[in-house]
Amino acid sequence: MSPRVTKLLLPFAFSAEDREKAFTKEMELAAVFCLTESEREKGEGLLLKRPAEELIFIAEVCYPVWLAPWRGRRLLFDGVGATVHTISHDLLPDIKAFINDIQGSAETCEAYSAALSDNLSYFKGFAGKEEKTIEGLIASPDLVQDFISFLPEAKEIKKPILDKAFLSPIIDESEIASYIQELSNLRTTMAEDIKDLRESMKMLSVTTSEHVRALSEEIREVRKEFNEKIASVKTSVMKRVRGVQRKYDQKITTLSKKFDQRLHSLHQERVKLEKTRQHLTAKIERCEADITSCRLRKDEAGEQRRRQEIKEIKRERSILERSIKNMDKRIEDTEAAKKQEISKLRLEFNVQAEEAMKELREIEASRDAKIQMNLQKIQLLEDLTSTIVGLIDKLMRLKRAALHELDGMGISKRQRRYVLLYLPLYFSCYQKELKKRYVLYPPSVAGSMGILTRFKGVFGVAKIKSLLQSRSKPLTSLLNRLVTIVEHDPVFEREVNDAGIRVNILRTKESRERIKKGLEALKDEGWVSETEFQAFSDLLTKA
Repeated sequence: MSPRVTKLLLPFAFSAEDREKAFTKEMELAAVFCLTESEREKGEGLLLKRPAEELIFIAEVCYPVWLAPWRGRRLLFDGVGATVHTISHDLLPDIKAFINDIQGSAETCEAYSAALSDNLSYFKGFAGKEEKTIEGLIASPDLVQDFISFLPEAKEIKKPILDKAFLSPIIDESEIASYIQELSNLRTTMAEDIKDLRESMKMLSVTTSEHVRALSEEIREVRKEFNEKIASVKTSVMKRVRGVQRKYDQKITTLSKKFDQRLHSLHQERVKLEKTRQHLTAKIERCEADITSCRLRKDEAGEQRRRQEIKEIKRERSILERSIKNMDKRIEDTEAAKKQEISKLRLEFNVQAEEAMKELREIEASRDAKIQMNLQKIQLLEDLTSTIVGLIDKLMRLKRAALHELDGMGISKRQRRYVLLYLPLYFSCYQKELKKRYVLYPPSVAGSMGILTRFKGVFGVAKIKSLLQSRSKPLTSLLNRLVTIVEHDPVFEREVNDAGIRVNILRTKESRERIKKGLEALKDEGWVSETEFQAFSDLLTKA
């Protein structure tokens, strides 16, 4: 290991916020001893007594975690290699093949449009996945966040510490350097993928814009060419149209005069009939006045004559009113016939006028068709390009998100050299016959004696089990893998056992006295009862 590596050590126990008294190292040792003894199988049984477990050692073991510099951040690596992180890398479709196909077909609009159509779904998804496994890399956001909160409490190790077993890192600096190089290579690949996608989008936009400009220029040329043709024939065409118009204006004028004469006669006849009706109405009024006079004179014969006269006049007026109604109908029919005949002449005029303008209409239709075709080509190119660019943009956003996730790994703090951070834990070994069993106590929070803890004592539950609580579930999950590794790797197990026996907290008289002192402090706080204190003290004496 390079002498330039900085070594840091975290404390095992942290005092809870509501804890008033300091939690001393002696109390820590005593608490772990009590918990270890509580976990030991005592060999109970009535008929078939099981053999009791023997406590081989209780050792404070320091678990190595590397802090490696990378792009202004600190990457965390599990020094024991119990952690493996797999990074999935999405593979892009062959961008060079796509660019070559598009650029090779970009000379003509038709070929370019066909190439876009063929490649419409080219970027619909990734071509596949590639997985890269980085041994030891700690990438869990929760665990990384816990390390961020723990690091300020770490102390630099400046001289050898003899009462702790420091596990040697299985993953060394050179391996970490190679893993970091793999991450750097992966990052370079991701950045190049994003660059290639961006260049593909730019190439499509530029090429489509060039074809759109060419088609727009062609539309302007078509308009110019056909407007000149239209101008050259428009004079003669309009002259023919005006000739047709004069002809039909004359016909309409003649027809209108003919109908107007007929209507004049009919209106004249109606006026006569109306005057006659007014005359008869006046006669009726005079007769009615005479009837009134006859009544005053009591001239019954005269009154009777006038009444008979009124009756005759009304009969005559009724006949006259029917004649007026018939006359109104004839006038109405004549006016309708006039409109219909004029409408027929206008229709004939429109047909002949359109025939006269046929040459001009054909030129305009040819112009509009060519313009419409080019506009459709422009729309098609823009739609195809927009679809492909949208798919590329989606892949690019996913790539950017993956790159952002990669860049966000670890801790956002710059460091220049490797740091080896040691996490303290207590590792206990029991043996029964030839079988060994291991129990691990992770970094913990030392709590205070609350109401619930006091109740546990009342119901016969050991209160000491409530004293130390795991400080971090993700960290505990990581450290618990140490037990599995020890159980499955005989070489590593032998190394851990040798180190554990060497730093066993029960090995020396001095350390046992420290534990007893801690027991007294735990008893004073109420974590162990007098009976428990005596029992644990006796065990210490026998150790």
